[in-house]
This record gives sequence, structure tokens and C-alpha cells, in this order.
Amino acid sequence: MLRAQGLVGSLVYFDGQHNDARMNAALAVTAAAHGAVVANHVEVTSLIKDTVDGIERVRGAMVRDNETGDEWAVKARSVINATGPFSDAILKMDDPTMADIVAPSSGVHLVLPSYFSPKNMGMLDPATTDGRVVFFLPWEGGVVAGTTDTLCSVEADPKPSEKEIEWILSEIRRFLSPDVKIRRGDVLAAWSGIRPLVRDPKAANTKDLVRNHMIHESDSGLITIAGGKWTTYREMAKETIDRAISLHSLKPLRDCQTENVRLIGSHAWSDTMFIKLVQNFGIDLEVAKHLAHNYGDRAWAVCALADHAGAQSQRIHPLYPFVDAEVRYAVQYEYALSAVDVIARRMRLAFLDAQAARESIPRVVELMAAELKWDDKRKAKEARKALVFLTTMGLPDSILDEQP
Repeated sequence: MLRAQGLVGSLVYFDGQHNDARMNAALAVTAAAHGAVVANHVEVTSLIKDTVDGIERVRGAMVRDNETGDEWAVKARSVINATGPFSDAILKMDDPTMADIVAPSSGVHLVLPSYFSPKNMGMLDPATTDGRVVFFLPWEGGVVAGTTDTLCSVEADPKPSEKEIEWILSEIRRFLSPDVKIRRGDVLAAWSGIRPLVRDPKAANTKDLVRNHMIHESDSGLITIAGGKWTTYREMAKETIDRAISLHSLKPLRDCQTENVRLIGSHAWSDTMFIKLVQNFGIDLEVAKHLAHNYGDRAWAVCALADHAGAQSQRIHPLYPFVDAEVRYAVQYEYALSAVDVIARRMRLAFLDAQAARESIPRVVELMAAELKWDDKRKAKEARKALVFLTTMGLPDSILDEQP
């Protein structure tokens, strides 16, 4: 599939990948199993302070449940700001004069059909027209291509621009054979994430960006952890908690244990577990492999929530292995409260195929309504919110003029 002209050489390296939505959910439920209190769709509205020896100290936060509108105070000896691209908003609640430490960067990714890449091999091109790196990798049954690195504003649901989408497509075309035609219409989903690149406000040259992570202590005792990436998340957490222990004279029961803590779903998993799922529940092979891969040993609990007709006949969309029982499981065990939570943040359907996600909205909403006792007004609202979200995943704004 490669363009033959101008090839000089290549090198082979090995990399890892994961489903970050599933990883994030696994971390949350594992934390809850170890005693953490997890609150979804809750927003900090202000910080609580008191004065000690003439110095204002952060002692908690006022928070609002964005589902119900309820507000309450959370008191704490130590408050940690670990909010990624939103770090500056929290820092300014503490000190309105604080200079921004986050330089948000937009990373746009495209998802293409699986036939554009071998199943277990991708490629990376470090010699693009403007020096940015482009990768082209098999991912979750499709092919993910990217990425851009463009300064952007901070927003909850960033939207990729057509200019960025076309740049990625044009770079891909440069290294693929002219016989392989990649068109805009081949893009199943297009999405943008925000990298929270950071500046150290205490550094001599505050213009320089920190490519890893940074821990900042405010005069008030607020601790901010910003930057970093998935590959170092546990080290980031350990350093941050150690800093909080030192700064606030906390008394931990033991040293950090996360190196040996297994995430929920890993305890009884094996790479042949999908066979037992097929044998016990009669689901088809693709669904069994999907559930085992994404839920680990919790796949048993997912299958147990399937209708008596069997998960095999209850796919959310005929082209993908996501099943009804996953929606029920997301609501009952993984804090899902909206249709967007399910199609984007528990399943990966919106990221894999925005149109398929759109076609799945009615079924997802009906399943969630049964679990959460939604009335018709709430169901219509959730369907509309999901449509709006999908305009940030590559679907045109014109879908909002149509009935969901």
C-alpha cells in the first residue's frame, strides 16, 4: 500500500495501545472499591478558604451536581487540582492574578475503515510537510490517523476543523500508493483532544513548555498536577500524593501500593476467557472477544445483564460488537448518567463511527430510560444532547435540523 517512489529505509519498533475510556472507567471503579468517593458530572464552583497565621489556606471546595443542580461543600486537609486543560480555571479560583500555566494544544484524530491498514501493523511518518509527526495505526477494529498539534482554546467538547482534517488526509496520501484512494467520505469519525502542555510558573523562562508533568504548590496550599500523559499516570499520582503528604503533614497508613493493585476486571481474566463466554452465554465470537478485551472478568457481569434472548441478538448497531447489556452495566456499575457517557465514555462507538453512534442513540436512550426512570421529555433531551455531541465527532451541523 506504500508509495514506491523515494523510499530509502525504515525501522521497526513496538508500541502499546489501550482503550483509554475503558481504562478510565476501570480506574474509577477500582478507586471506589478501595474506599474513594466517586462523583460524576460534579463541578467545582469555588474554593473554601480559611486564614491561618494571616495566610489564606484552601480547605475544600464548593461543588455542584450538574445533573440535579444541588450544591454542597467538601472539606479537606489537602485539595489537589488534577483537571488537565481546566487547571487554570481552578488556579484562578484560588488566585485571580495567577498566570496561565496550561498551553492547550489541539490533537485531531481521524478514524478510517479497517481495510486501510494491516490488523497488527501501523506506521509513523516523522517527515511531514511541516515537521509534525503523522501516525496511521490499527485501533479498536478501525484505523486511527493523526495527529495535529495546534494551540487552541479550552472547551469541554473541542471540535476538529476541516482544515486539520484535510491536513491529516493530505499527509496520509503522500506516503500511500496512488492506487489507494482516501477520501473525506471515508472518515468514519474525526475528533479533537486537548493536550494540557504546561509552563512552570516558577521557572526562569516561563515561555518554555514542560513536555512531561509538573506539580505546582500555591501559597494557599492548593496542589496542582498538570501535563503528563497516560504512560506516566501512576507515577504522576504517586508524586502528587507524596507532595500532599509532605506539605500538609498527612499521616498515611502505608507507602504507595498502586504498583501492585490490580484494576477491577483483571483478577480472573485470561486471554482465552472469551471461549467460556461463548460457551456459557451463546454470544457470537466477535462480541465475546470484544467483551473480554474491554471488560476483563467483568464481562461475566455484563453478559448476566443481557436479555433472555441473548446478547447475540441485542447489538446496539449491526456493524459493531457493542451490546445492550453494556448500556445497563454502564449505568448500574460505571456511573453513566447520559447517552453521551455511554456512546463516547464507556463504549467507544462515537469515536469509531459517528454515524453508527447516531443511529444507535434511540436504542441507547430507551435502555437508559428504563434504568434511570426517564420520562419522554428527558429522553428527547438526552437524544438531542447526543446529536449535538456528535457534531464534534465529525458529523455535520445539519444533523441538528433533522429529527433524531
